[in-house]
Amino acid sequence: MINVLHTEASLGLGGQERRSLREMTLLDRTAFHPRYLCQPGARSGDVAESSGIETHRLRMRSIVDPVALFRLIRDLRRWRIDVIHTHSARDAWLAGAAGRLTGIPVVRTRHLRTRIGGPFVYHRLASRVLAVSQDVADYLIGEGVPASQVQSIPTGIDLQRFDPARTDLGDIRAELGIPPEATLIGMIAVLRRRKGHRFLIEAFSRLAEVYPEARLLIVGDGPQFANIKAQVSELGLQDKILLTGTRNDVPDILAALDIFALPSEEEALGTALLEAMAMQVAVAATDVGGIPEAVGDAGLLFAASDTDPVERSLRSLLDDAALRQGFADKGRQRVLTHFDQNLMVRRIENVYRELRGAKP
Repeated sequence: MINVLHTEASLGLGGQERRSLREMTLLDRTAFHPRYLCQPGARSGDVAESSGIETHRLRMRSIVDPVALFRLIRDLRRWRIDVIHTHSARDAWLAGAAGRLTGIPVVRTRHLRTRIGGPFVYHRLASRVLAVSQDVADYLIGEGVPASQVQSIPTGIDLQRFDPARTDLGDIRAELGIPPEATLIGMIAVLRRRKGHRFLIEAFSRLAEVYPEARLLIVGDGPQFANIKAQVSELGLQDKILLTGTRNDVPDILAALDIFALPSEEEALGTALLEAMAMQVAVAATDVGGIPEAVGDAGLLFAASDTDPVERSLRSLLDDAALRQGFADKGRQRVLTHFDQNLMVRRIENVYRELRGAKP
């Protein structure tokens, strides 16, 4: 039995934390025993506990926290941990140092495409670095992390939850008052500036003049909510652009869409795109970061940080139902082949097996 400890310093419950939780819950329990170490008050800890994962709380005040480091070293020995798997900056430093001091190998997953402060925590405090896309892996190597330590393991999708053949999906159009004949474009993402909502809304405002039956659904919440709401109001499109806030019924939302758009200016992979593709929805997204790896030839890619490319791509899809259907079918097959969450976890299990007994 290989005892694996996942660590997470974040208090939130976003894509990063959800991936980590899936990695733990889907492990082969005949060969692996997972534990989770998180901060007091972390939402992911509550979910882990409800999923039956042994969960422990440890206050991690900073990357240099002697009290947390001492307790972590003590617990690693007490729990007989074989592999440590870190996910955020603070726990990567603390658990990485603890791994060094105890001789336990450390896996570090880099979930984001944002800049790193340097290669030390990845090179010196981790035995293996997992990247959620090849784009992220190439970036880390370019920043000085040895290529021999870096491995790309893309995020996988729950293909039972994101299945267009499900018979229990809700009628989102009826709930939100969207006409059945309307062509519905959607975007599901946290409302941050780098996600590019403003470009999508501006593009849609132009398209709405030509396609009066079209509607835009924006799902999510975040620091840009007030700005996005104001932009919609200024354009006079309150009856055609719906802001739903955060929703937990993402598969139901996706089942209602004809087109999924992601005009993000920065993206490590684009898990939301993969979920849309799994639900057999045609996608259009920016040609940045790991998005081309996710989409392949199963959707349209356009230049970032500009309204015109968004408008052109959406116009192509609005004009051609056969093109939309072709991308929808290709997208579903692409996710089935390359982005199944079970495939992701089997790859991670192989990393654990390789590292067990190896010195970090």
